[in-house]
Order: sequence, then C-alpha cells, then structure tokens
Amino acid sequence: MASVDRYSSDSLRRLLGSLSSVTFKDEDGQIEYFGQKVVILRRDAFQLMKSELAARNAGGTISLILGIVGRRVGGEEAKAFKSQAGFQELSVNASTPDLIRRAVEDTNMGYGKMLIRELGISAKTAIISVRNCFEAEKSARRDASGCFFTLGYLEGLFSELIGSQLRGVETNCVGKGDESCIFELGPTFEKSQWKL
Repeated sequence: MASVDRYSSDSLRRLLGSLSSVTFKDEDGQIEYFGQKVVILRRDAFQLMKSELAARNAGGTISLILGIVGRRVGGEEAKAFKSQAGFQELSVNASTPDLIRRAVEDTNMGYGKMLIRELGISAKTAIISVRNCFEAEKSARRDASGCFFTLGYLEGLFSELIGSQLRGVETNCVGKGDESCIFELGPTFEKSQWKL
C-alpha cells in the first residue's frame, strides 16, 4: 500500500475491522477483545451497580469513581488502537482528524453510537454526540447529567489520541430528556463535572 493510500477511507475501515475482532472461547468460558479478556455486562447490571452505590449513600462519590474508571478505560483503548495500528505517537498531519474520527465512530464498543461533531486538533477540543448511550436513562430529575463513565471514557480516549490531557462536561443528556448525550472536551473547563 502506498504511503498516500495508507489512511484512505477503505484502508482505515479494513484496519478498524481487523482491530475490532472479538474471540469467543467457549471451552474456557472466555471472551477476548484486542487479545484481552472481556466480560459482557448487561446495561441493566451496570445501572444496578450505580443504584446500589447510591443506596449506600455513595451518590456523591459514584460520579467521581465512574469518571476515573471511564477515563482509564478510554485511555487504554486508545493505546491499544494505536499499538495495533502501528503508532507510537500519533503525528498531527492532514489525515489525523480522519483517523481519529474513524477510530471513534467506526469502533463499536457498545457504549452507544458516537459521532464527532467538532474536532480541533490544534485547539485540543472535541464535541462528541452519543446516541443511545448505554449509561443514560430517563429519570425524573431533569437538572443533572448522569453519564459519568462515558464522559471519563471520552476524556481518556481523546487525551490519548490527541496527546494532551483533556477534561470535559456533558452538556446534553438523554437522562434530562435531550435527544442524545453531548460531551464537550478541552484542555480546561471552567464548568466541570469534577467537583473535589
């Protein structure tokens, strides 16, 4: 493949398709993704964990814990993608936004349908829409966002892909009655979900 064609639309789809293979090892009761053991966790089981933590008066810390865990997971998945794709460092060039867009939008981890609405490589900003977010659930509370794991996941993923520490905020949430969850990421945010 010529270096000019290296990041063509078709070659990126083939690369992402080869990276997102899941292996079921029924004889061992094991599932692997990127060669790592994984567990399929039903959405209602995840919601049950959140509810149990909240019932034990951990409501204030659950958002922090889920955000930290999500950030770590997102960062590790970006590292795995870069490793499988043969990148040590993602060099910023004309094909970088397309590569990041395809890595995020074409890889289905079950978190929901992710779409990058805006991506500013030099400004180190991104706006991501997640339709059918696994974490969002409609609630009686219309004043608070609730996708803490997803926010952390996107922070970790984009921090690793862009090469700069990003933080974010969920501006729209299905849990508040919005059509989809919207996350804005940048190097700093005055209005942050992280309250320590």
